[in-house]
Amino acid sequence: MRRPKIDVDAVSSEVSKELVERLGLDYYGLSPDDIKDIVADIVQGIAASRSTKPSNESILKNILRNKDSLLKAVAAMLLDRGPPYTVEQLELIISYAPELAGRAAPLLYHEARRLGAEHIVEALRDLWRRYGRPTPIQCPRCGFHAVTPELTCMVCGASLSEEEVKRAVGFRRLLESFARRSSPQLVLEVIRAGYVVLDDEVKPPSLKKPGEFGVQLFLSREEKELLRSLLASQERA
Repeated sequence: MRRPKIDVDAVSSEVSKELVERLGLDYYGLSPDDIKDIVADIVQGIAASRSTKPSNESILKNILRNKDSLLKAVAAMLLDRGPPYTVEQLELIISYAPELAGRAAPLLYHEARRLGAEHIVEALRDLWRRYGRPTPIQCPRCGFHAVTPELTCMVCGASLSEEEVKRAVGFRRLLESFARRSSPQLVLEVIRAGYVVLDDEVKPPSLKKPGEFGVQLFLSREEKELLRSLLASQERA
């Protein structure tokens, strides 16, 4: 069966103009030319599935029935195109392509900060946890769970000191919890090693499995003394 011939370029141009007007895409700073390639792919797909030549109006109605799919494609196009973005464009990306926004959180975070859009930053924190590469440790600079074992933040790019991380996670409390729930042998292991492994809790080096996430934090003299004191109180009990 012969497929109907259609001038994809001409139809896409006309339909793009209508879509920008009907969907208010100019609010996002988008013109018909910005979405023409997306529309052209849709037009070709519709034409290929029809035995008769579709009218511009029927193509338009088909696209509008699947508006969310179109806007997701527009959001993906904006991500591929790259910054700079407007606040409205960031809102579009987050609303219609949340999984893509979560994976692109480092890029979008810097744009949101540039624009002073704190509501975008808050939304990105949630999307990063759901779709990004979250780690157990929250960055004290940007608030994303994105601190790597090298003590850098995958989102804001900060290089953190051990002291910053310790303050952020409440290290003394975690150390005390570890000492109280662990055997004396494990506490002694930590004192002798001089460091612990931190993920969502404090662990001795021997309990870190190969390939498992973990940040090495070295113990200060005061922290070692704390462990010795807690160990001695356990032995007296």
